Order: sequence, then C-alpha cells, then structure tokens
Amino acid sequence: MAVNSKKALLKKTSSQQYLEENEKLEIDVEFSVVTLTIIKEGTSIVFDDYNALEQFKSIISSAVKENGIVNIANPDYSVDIINENKDKQVLHLWLGGAFEESTLMITNDTHTIYILPVESTNKILDLIEQV
Repeated sequence: MAVNSKKALLKKTSSQQYLEENEKLEIDVEFSVVTLTIIKEGTSIVFDDYNALEQFKSIISSAVKENGIVNIANPDYSVDIINENKDKQVLHLWLGGAFEESTLMITNDTHTIYILPVESTNKILDLIEQV
C-alpha cells in the first residue's frame, strides 16, 4: 500500500510540474456567448446560459500549451467566444472522443496548440449532448 501511495504521489508531482512548466491558454474576452460550429457541416450550437458558459471557462482554463512544431489536420470545430461588446476570440477545436484529450488553437496563432485533458473533452461532449 505504501508503494502505491508513493507512486501516486510521484505521478501527481510530475503532473503538477508539467502544468507549472507549460503555459495555460488565456482568452482575451469575457464569456457572454460561446458558439460551437461544426466546420464540415456549417451548423452551429450557441451556448449562452450561465452553467454552460461557466463550464466553457473551466474547459478553456484547463488547456495547456504543447511545445513543438504544429502540423495538424483541419479542425473539427470553430469555437467563437463573444463578450457583451461583441468582441470575439476564435479558436479551432479538434475534439477527441470520450476519455480522450482534445486540442485547441487560437486562430491568430497557428504555430501553437493547447491540449485539453480528458475531463475537459468529456465536458464538451456532455454540453453537445444536452442540446
């Protein structure tokens, strides 16, 4: 039991260190509306209720910058984060399946990607299913 506890502690410490060493994704606008557009279909889902917006804030704040060279396929979704003044921040989203990581990219910085943890992917999938 002590060995398992020690391994869990080491794993947690390693994860904390990873988060500290890597930048988190920061959004420049306050969340008033989030629009999730399926790029291939051109259909959109609009999220404007408090609960969904709070979940998107949590999801975005969980994204961690991935170091390296970006060479990635076209995104699955476009995410528009809009504030009360209609200022907008646009992200590309490569949505993983249940229990998979996902990837975000700010559209005006195509040389940087951010990884969303499994929990955030699952939150997005839940939000989409609720519509």
